[in-house]
Amino acid sequence: MTIRIIAVLTVAAAVCVGGCSDKIPQGKYSVEQMRTIPFPNRYDLPVPTGGMTLNVGTQSITTKEIADEMERRGNKKFAASGDYAYFREQTRALFREEIQGRVVEILLYEAAKKKAPENIEDMLDKATEKEIARFVASYGNNYALAEEEIRRVGQDWKTFRDFTRRGIMVQSYLADQFKDKRVVSLGEMLAYYNEHQQEEFCHPGEIQFRFIDIVPSRLDASLIEEGEIAEIAALRLCVAIVDRLAAGEDFAALAKQYSQHPLAGSGGLIQTTIGSNSLSEPYAMLEQTALEMDPNQIRGPLFGGDHLFILKLESRQLAGCQSFEEVQGRIEGKMQYEFRRKQYNDLFAKMSRNVDPLQFEQFLDYCLIDAYGRWRQL
Repeated sequence: MTIRIIAVLTVAAAVCVGGCSDKIPQGKYSVEQMRTIPFPNRYDLPVPTGGMTLNVGTQSITTKEIADEMERRGNKKFAASGDYAYFREQTRALFREEIQGRVVEILLYEAAKKKAPENIEDMLDKATEKEIARFVASYGNNYALAEEEIRRVGQDWKTFRDFTRRGIMVQSYLADQFKDKRVVSLGEMLAYYNEHQQEEFCHPGEIQFRFIDIVPSRLDASLIEEGEIAEIAALRLCVAIVDRLAAGEDFAALAKQYSQHPLAGSGGLIQTTIGSNSLSEPYAMLEQTALEMDPNQIRGPLFGGDHLFILKLESRQLAGCQSFEEVQGRIEGKMQYEFRRKQYNDLFAKMSRNVDPLQFEQFLDYCLIDAYGRWRQL
């Protein structure tokens, strides 16, 4: 289970990445160049810890914060090759996303504080305790399990409480900013349905079946009785297997034991698109036969060339399209989402003008260098 408050802020950060990226040029700096670039200073800011900082509003983001979070996400492995160019190529976009997410969180929080009513502290205390109680309840009121999840994401109860508190304030601010709903007309939804019907609301036919493949010429000698030819032995074996299936034995287990096809290890399972002609003979015959069967029905022995088959239909879904009435609500929801996404993008783009693009790029590159240096020394 994931932490709901964290998930909400992650969504907000992800939206900002799409909306703010055009405000930040794609700077390219080598390790040597980074050492010579002077970093702009700002005053009246919190005392930074952990190295170079990116100043956002009245707060700072440090390289250590970013490196610690990216290490927690498993990015340290990219430093193992010893090649900084490879490390940069693999992780730069990930570092950018993390920094942008933190920038958005700070900007939203500071905007929320400015708009907050005078009695916000009491309201936040109550809302935070209620959300934490809900979080613990989602783990069956097992405090230890809830704490384990919090530690898994790199927090303790204090930082989680602070993060939850900030998240509640930000959500309240966003709800106030985005109160308007877009009016979506029936004509718009019909036009969208007609334009995107095939790729979004239609599905191809799918069929799933299992088979046991017996080839007389490859039959194990232990299965052939004295004086018996291989073809008769294979037929006798197939009949015996069908009888065992009728008695309730598992098809997949018998396929693993007796089938001579490479798919025997997976219980003889095949899933294919109806009419795709992806199966060659004699296996294409199995698809055609399965189309005439009911789910869980078994047929066999079936003859195909020098093969004997036993077939079981698992499932079949014919091709088709959902009607407009079936998907009307989904289309309206998607249009509302796109409308809300544009509102988010516009707000975040406006807020991000307060962050110097060059400073952002310098900080991003320095974070990469700092993390690479830390991880290579470990």
